[in-house]
Amino acid sequence: MRPASPLPLRALVALLGVLMLTLGALLLARPPAEATGQPDFLLPWQDGQTWLTGGAGFHNANDALDFFAPDTPLGGSVKCEGDPDWVLAVSSYYVLSAAAGTVVQASNASVLIDHGGGWFSRYYHMTGFVVEPDDFVLAGQRLAKPSTLGFCSSGPHNHFWVQGPNGETTRDVTLSGIPAMQIGVNEYISDTGNFEPGGGATPTPTPTAPTTDTPAPTASPTASPVAEQRGDANCDGAVNGLDATAVVRSLAGNPAFVCGIATADTDCDGELTTRDVLNVLLHLSAIAPMHPGLCPQDTATPMPTETPAASETPAATATPTSAAGER
Repeated sequence: MRPASPLPLRALVALLGVLMLTLGALLLARPPAEATGQPDFLLPWQDGQTWLTGGAGFHNANDALDFFAPDTPLGGSVKCEGDPDWVLAVSSYYVLSAAAGTVVQASNASVLIDHGGGWFSRYYHMTGFVVEPDDFVLAGQRLAKPSTLGFCSSGPHNHFWVQGPNGETTRDVTLSGIPAMQIGVNEYISDTGNFEPGGGATPTPTPTAPTTDTPAPTASPTASPVAEQRGDANCDGAVNGLDATAVVRSLAGNPAFVCGIATADTDCDGELTTRDVLNVLLHLSAIAPMHPGLCPQDTATPMPTETPAASETPAATATPTSAAGER
């Protein structure tokens, strides 16, 4: 049998060209390296407005930071929903998105934005939402207004945190070019580089520091939404076996599946245990009507909270509590 003839040089060149084109297409299909890096997060209020960083520093899960709008009365005591003297107070200022992304949640005092690549940002104690789930928002777009909704607070503020794909928290990112670790407590900041879409290049004049001359509007406490039922561990508005699963996952070391101890802690002992799992499984009808306010709250020693996982869909609502030094 005659050996096969070697490929002509022209055929070899053509084959090499096909291989190079294929390799080029594969490289173009890969996401750019920067797509997996940190988004260009901005401090979540309009440039030129002077907001105050909270006195608690990094606190609660994902190392949240508190930001107070210029019209927030300072020095108030911490009050929790369900307390007899709790009132709904709402700031007149808007919280803006820290980076472009898709809104995952805009309810239960919380806005959660998916920025892609495993990066999320959450804005808590919110009300007056102007976005809805599945909305795509730009950096600097209005989301909602800070309020006293969301369990415990000393006044309307934005409880803000960032979560990354590899366990990153707010401590690990930069905000408006400032490493978060360098953001001080009780610090006034107005230079954010953040403009509301259509707001122009000139910041709207605002007070240079928070004052108590114009207190935030107040109203009588309103009934808690359905999603705040005792036993609704994942804050989906119902009490069922999924809530027991959420608590089990938390006990196994994955607390991100529980939206907050205010709803997951069925026996009001301040922590999540197997008893809470059994309570959900065995006493659903008795748990459903319970309101978190039925548990005695010790504002000096707030109960711990948990936060949602980046992959959780729909996202669960974090329920941060007050921290020592919170303004």
